[in-house]
Amino acid sequence: MLFEYAAVLGLIDIDYIPPAGARTDYQHNWGGDYLDQLSRYDGLLAIRLNPLGAYATGQAATYNPSPKPQPATPLGQITVLPNHDIAALDGLAPADALLLNAFADKTGDRVWSLTHGSLLRAVDAGRDLTELRRYLESASRHPLPQTVTTLLDDAARRLSQVRDTGPVHLIECADPVVAALLAGDRRLRTVATRLGERHFAVPADRLAAFRRAALAQGYPLDAR
Repeated sequence: MLFEYAAVLGLIDIDYIPPAGARTDYQHNWGGDYLDQLSRYDGLLAIRLNPLGAYATGQAATYNPSPKPQPATPLGQITVLPNHDIAALDGLAPADALLLNAFADKTGDRVWSLTHGSLLRAVDAGRDLTELRRYLESASRHPLPQTVTTLLDDAARRLSQVRDTGPVHLIECADPVVAALLAGDRRLRTVATRLGERHFAVPADRLAAFRRAALAQGYPLDAR
């Protein structure tokens, strides 16, 4: 009863160890030679009535609970410094550490550094800067320093300066005269961009239109 109920309710303190091997005084009896334990109670070494138990059993007139311990710093909080360093002195969850590894250079056991290069490499690998910004804002103990938000904004601005518009076909003409003739066709100019004296860049979805325009000029497109 004490073990199952009083201890669970917090009325007593117990000293308990794993029961296997806790006792050996029964092993000299026949049938107990090879048993590691008789029951889970083998590991119960001592009990003590605590202040709550004394109050519950009428042995104390009052009960004053101990002050609630202050929680430790939650795992995962970070400090973002104006010099672009990110410190996680209390440790990070594996997923958070992987995210920082993707966007920043690890410069210490629990320190990462954001740079233009680390951010742009992450973006080039397909990562989203919004993912990093949201994490920093939610996990940081303090508002993000202006230097860090400026760094993130600049990386985002650079991302929009160069854009992949999709695959194109490079069309080569035999000589500049043929290229000039094709370039003079109004229909062809709407589907292709002339490159130098003998070449055109044609988006993949406009190749059929370029082919028709070139054929109308008497030059079928040779795709061999």
